Amino acid sequence: MLVPSLDELPKHVQALQASRVQWVGLDIPLSRINPREGVYDWDYRHFETTLRTLKAAGLRIVLKFLGQADWISRDPKGAHADWDATLNLTPPREKAKWQQVVQQVVHRYGAYCDTWQIGNEPDGGGYFRGSADDYIAYLEWTATAIRSVQPKATIVAGELFLGLRPASGSYGDVLRKLVKRPDLFDVLSVHYPLAPPQHAASFSDYFRAMKEAGIQKPVWNTEQAATMPCTWLPKGATTHPGTEGGLRLSPIKAFGHSVAAGAERVLFFSWNYDDTGFFYRPILQAELRVMGEQLGGAKFVGRIELGSNDAILLRFERNGESILVGWTEVNGLEVPIRLQARGAVTLIDWQGDTQRLIPKGGQVVVPLTFCPRFLRGDIRL
Repeated sequence: MLVPSLDELPKHVQALQASRVQWVGLDIPLSRINPREGVYDWDYRHFETTLRTLKAAGLRIVLKFLGQADWISRDPKGAHADWDATLNLTPPREKAKWQQVVQQVVHRYGAYCDTWQIGNEPDGGGYFRGSADDYIAYLEWTATAIRSVQPKATIVAGELFLGLRPASGSYGDVLRKLVKRPDLFDVLSVHYPLAPPQHAASFSDYFRAMKEAGIQKPVWNTEQAATMPCTWLPKGATTHPGTEGGLRLSPIKAFGHSVAAGAERVLFFSWNYDDTGFFYRPILQAELRVMGEQLGGAKFVGRIELGSNDAILLRFERNGESILVGWTEVNGLEVPIRLQARGAVTLIDWQGDTQRLIPKGGQVVVPLTFCPRFLRGDIRL
């Protein structure tokens, strides 16, 4: 999320709450907050005011360390962010001074946040201009400083997108080095794992790397595109993950595929980065709301095999109730499924419209469509 103007902030918070959003991620504008040694502007462009407002609204916050001011950077004349000419993307220069800065940040913003992301796509995205070894050192310096102030903090590391495919140039194999240091992080985060392989690696790369290293960590999908409502796609369009269709996902499909692949949390990109974001598209906010209402607090149980990769049916549980969500991956394709049911079944579409289905002979027949649908009731599988 980008920090909105003070005038717009209440509108954003209201829309986030109405959309049933639970977590919000923000980059720390560190070069602006700490432009010179010993100087801190904590509410730069009402950054702290935004954090305070989001927390008061009941939202969980993830803050990301991404770059810093020139005064503490290895190469003051090195690469800078294209969105902020003051944000240096080379690694910090001095461990002690860097850790002092991090500790000050956590002392201040720890009142709003206990979950911290370290870096962004250090495996080749261009947002961390150092080697794989540089990233591991950066992670160690930063995580140690955070934990010295907030011992129970959650450290989210990686933000990786290339998986086991080493990047060209100086980046090296970040993932394989990272999984050898499980002491430094609590969560492994990945970007765009549902995209085709030429864009990003799939979830399987990250689970394979951890298995090879003999570790287990939660995996979060912390940057997932999901801004394509199902009704915007032409007939015949597909949404299979790992193909070009993986770039055309709606929120429900992106979330469903992510948790089915093993992700424990999903953060969508982006709320208000540009006019394609969720804040500017009520149709997407409605889909988020419906998903939150149906799946909020639910646990993913598994995928129900239907004998075709073109039809998806996922099972969740909440308070002893099974909740199903399903769809097809080809626009125009409908796949009828037959379910055992004791009593009426409620069908909820992706925009919240409901339909009551009465079993005949103890069964209901539901057509899965390209736009996702939820099923609630005493359903027997």
